Amino acid sequence: MSVSPLERIALVQKVAGDIISRIEILPVENPNYIKLKVSFVNEDLLHIRESWSGENLERYAYYWLDGENNLKIGWDNVPHHPKIKTYPHHKHLEEQSNVQESEESTLEAVLEIIRNTFS
Repeated sequence: MSVSPLERIALVQKVAGDIISRIEILPVENPNYIKLKVSFVNEDLLHIRESWSGENLERYAYYWLDGENNLKIGWDNVPHHPKIKTYPHHKHLEEQSNVQESEESTLEAVLEIIRNTFS
């Protein structure tokens, strides 16, 4: 059985509930795929996309946007940057073409980075 969207929502609320104004579950056809849209109190957004195989997270993309839909940081593990030291994990800083190494490869780590900007 795959991880459910409600489990991921519970995690999001646990880590960053006080800076979140809304969480939406977006429709998907594949039951192993999770899509969420998190709205923060400052109008920033976090788009969460995860693909699960049982209890194993196979693919992820966490894209943090400002209130005008400009990319702040996007983390993912799509294997298209093999020269990155943390391959396949990487992040896009402010634009898709600015690819950097990423030690953050979990939703919890991403939420902590976002949370720290509110402090």
